[in-house]
Amino acid sequence: MMTFVAVLHILVALLLIGLVLVQDSKGGGALGMGGGGSNSVVGAAGAQTLWAKITRYVALVFAITCVSLTYMTASKTKSIMDSAPVPAATTGSAAGGAAATTPATTEPGPVVPAGKAALPVDTPKADDPKK
Repeated sequence: MMTFVAVLHILVALLLIGLVLVQDSKGGGALGMGGGGSNSVVGAAGAQTLWAKITRYVALVFAITCVSLTYMTASKTKSIMDSAPVPAATTGSAAGGAAATTPATTEPGPVVPAGKAALPVDTPKADDPKK
């Protein structure tokens, strides 16, 4: 169904382009070459109204195919995050015996033995000879 509407949309767009080019403007149309409307197929007075009516209907079909293509593609498109697994929160036992949750991170932190406090990476130790 979507392929049919897409092909119809392209054909209607090309037809709409052709209809706009065929119409005579105040300064002469693209196909009129400034010669006026007297050499049109359907007559001098009726040509403007006939082409204008046909253009309105083709533009209406173009708008309907635009909206329907948008609706059909929007209902099928999903975010890649919809299929991503939900990270589970890890729970552990703190020193006081209460359960604590640690946030999930993308980068692994330093490994610290139990009962020891971790130093920040950028802070030098007190006995560091560099300072």
